[in-house]
Amino acid sequence: PSAETAQSADDAHGHSHAPDGSHQLSGDAAAEIRDAYVVRATNLAPEYVQLANNVEIIENVSAASMGGSRTFTHEGYFAPLLFGEQLRAYTLRLEPGMFLSEHPHPTESIVYTMSGRWVLCSEGKRQVMEAGSIFHFGSNMPTGWEAAFPEGADVLIFKMKREGEDYKSFAEGMAATAASIEKQLKEGTSFYYHQLAADHPAIVFAKQHNPAFDQLLEASKTT
Repeated sequence: PSAETAQSADDAHGHSHAPDGSHQLSGDAAAEIRDAYVVRATNLAPEYVQLANNVEIIENVSAASMGGSRTFTHEGYFAPLLFGEQLRAYTLRLEPGMFLSEHPHPTESIVYTMSGRWVLCSEGKRQVMEAGSIFHFGSNMPTGWEAAFPEGADVLIFKMKREGEDYKSFAEGMAATAASIEKQLKEGTSFYYHQLAADHPAIVFAKQHNPAFDQLLEASKTT
């Protein structure tokens, strides 16, 4: 395609190039370019690279999700990644034996499986999700997850950002969530397979897809 055609195509996607295919900086912007710097990890946030104003990079999502900013709940380990203008990204680690019944979520999400296997449930239907799979659920659509395999799973979640949300408010919200879930667990809500009846559809499905599920079930009883 011609340079004019390429530029028009870029404009349609929200960015533009010079006719020779390079990006151009206006005014004195070129003189303001400086080296990227690293924002070190804290107990609230992972380490990330500040490449430019409003351009942040996490070089290794798996490593970031194992850092000190993650929070344990009986739904899994939640770890913040990045907060954009309208979007936020975080990870969820599902440990073998965890079970979360279907429940609605107020905002839509896109969820990518980074590693492992797990079971997605919605409207009573189940699907094994594996590394490399991605799915979307809409606002107020009930979904649940089940960790039916010995390796567990790590998923990457993209959601709309709540107004004013940042690393501090995310940590505070997760601490409150963890306390609420702990209370629910003590009151009898099921968050693990071993709390379910032997003929529960989640267990029936798990046994169909994991021949060694009985060992996983037994091990989860120590949780």
